Amino acid sequence: MEKSGITNKKDLIFVFIGLATFLLSGYVLRGIHPPESIFYMFVIFGLLFGLGILVNKERSGDFVAKAFVISFVTLFLISGVFFAWSAHSHMYSKSINADRLDYIPEDFVVVTEEELNDYPALKEAIETPSYVKASPGDWRRTI
Repeated sequence: MEKSGITNKKDLIFVFIGLATFLLSGYVLRGIHPPESIFYMFVIFGLLFGLGILVNKERSGDFVAKAFVISFVTLFLISGVFFAWSAHSHMYSKSINADRLDYIPEDFVVVTEEELNDYPALKEAIETPSYVKASPGDWRRTI
């Protein structure tokens, strides 16, 4: 009688394929934004999954389906946790920084000295070349 779930080394290989897809995609796809990055992540997943199937001797339909579900669910859960953590970190950020640019960007906002006094965290970020601690309320207001 065979147990269900992740019980043997073959199953663990496909957990690692899901994990490796996430890590490799993060490294390879730096600077590529959605939807292209998601497409390429699935390409990487397909290549690693195919390699995992080739390495294993078992080619039954049940095994391939189970291996796919294990690796895809692993990738999906890790990605979901990462994106939720990133959104949380972004939403509750406690710092503001202002970088001096060597060019004039297409989109910018002109802030007068009087208006800058209404945003003390932004004013401090402009005056000091480092990150400035700001409350979430100041951060949202500044945006």
